[in-house]
Amino acid sequence: MFDPTSDIPGGQPKQSPLLRHFKGIVSTPSDVETYDIKRWAQNAIKKAAYVLYPLDAEDVSTAILFARAEKLPIAICGGGNDALGASSSEGGVVIDMRKMNAVRVDKKSKVGYIQGGTTNRQAVEELFKEGMAAPLGMYGGVGVIGLSCSGGLGFKMGQYGLACDNIVSATMVLANGEIVPVDDEHHPDLLWGIKGGGSNFGVIAELGMRIHETRSDVCTIQHIYLPEQLPALVGELSAWLEVQTAPEFIQLVFALNPEDRKPYLIFSGVGDFSAEDGRRLWGRFVKLGPVKSKVSQVPYPQYGALADQVANIPGYKVGRGAHFNKFDYETVKKAYDMWLAVTSKVPTAIIRYEFYYYDLVPTVPVEATAFPQRTKDKTALVGVFGFADEKLMIEARKACTDLQECISSSSTEEARASGGNIGYAAFAASLNDTDASARQVFGPNYPRLQRIKRQHDPDMVFNKWFCVRPADE
Repeated sequence: MFDPTSDIPGGQPKQSPLLRHFKGIVSTPSDVETYDIKRWAQNAIKKAAYVLYPLDAEDVSTAILFARAEKLPIAICGGGNDALGASSSEGGVVIDMRKMNAVRVDKKSKVGYIQGGTTNRQAVEELFKEGMAAPLGMYGGVGVIGLSCSGGLGFKMGQYGLACDNIVSATMVLANGEIVPVDDEHHPDLLWGIKGGGSNFGVIAELGMRIHETRSDVCTIQHIYLPEQLPALVGELSAWLEVQTAPEFIQLVFALNPEDRKPYLIFSGVGDFSAEDGRRLWGRFVKLGPVKSKVSQVPYPQYGALADQVANIPGYKVGRGAHFNKFDYETVKKAYDMWLAVTSKVPTAIIRYEFYYYDLVPTVPVEATAFPQRTKDKTALVGVFGFADEKLMIEARKACTDLQECISSSSTEEARASGGNIGYAAFAASLNDTDASARQVFGPNYPRLQRIKRQHDPDMVFNKWFCVRPADE
């Protein structure tokens, strides 16, 4: 265990009274058992001088004050599901929240209180024990706070809206170490800001979210098609979109079979209903003759199993989001051909078209929360995964950008210019030498975010993800 009176990297002796009161774990690179800087993507790993594992909000406050006293940069790690380094800090302090992963349920008020280091999988499982659910994400390893405070897509959003629209409160630790309640009556500006504004204003020790009663199981489907079936599949998907209902989510993934590296179209979905209803609602896709087909009834907490498989590919990873509001065969085929060319150069590349039910998203006015993307535009994710040579990063980023532009090319100018869903923007979120990326994604909400930044973090202590610049005095 680290002794705060010993030398830290760099050879300077440090004696910190602050760390003597820290109840959690303080770790440095020499602490083999506790020093953990692993991340979802290899390119997000950075060697921190300290990794601090707080146990409560007071520990988080101590960690912030210590880092600021030592003039060390701060990163917050929630789930570590990171491909851009926002949860890492080279030579700085990582406040690793993953020891704080408790979930408590207030059934009377229908609010779930989720600590800052809780993953999507942990939250889903704990809420389910009480027969409840929140509109969280598809991948189990993503942190609830990062997901929810950047918008938050998930298959229950058709019924309950985005994750950020279900945030009702938070306990936050600000840049000056102050621990504050955040709700409609206390710091409502911060409540507005964390509903889409990410980690710009402080560390969230606990998040309060509206929760909803849930059925015990869901329907999942997975059909695999051959590339020559793409025209029929696009046509059937387009027809289905005209009648899609709120409990239905479907995605179409272009991927290679890892065994023979042949391309396939992987069509999967989750429905908040029985398998019998799934066969009725999605029977049209079986009639297309997939080479493999599976319809299952699974316990609700297992709804994201397929996403977990794709997400757990090791190595370097680059991703980018796209918006589209026109799903036509000509554009999809161009994207498929471009993707196929990329796969000859890297171990793994995917395109994932996501068909969430978006009708509730535009019912919330743009100015009501920090999250500005209030359209029914669909989302796609492109990714280049699993490569071991860092020199491929530039090429991988270009490939992702080219694919993004292709996917959106036949859609409206607004969709093309959006930069993709905020939570999927990946490397664009780390381009913080200027605030150009933040201005682009937050659009008309950016000036208000700047005013909140000036009030609560004028020194830009929190600056890893679409960093907002404080408003001028």
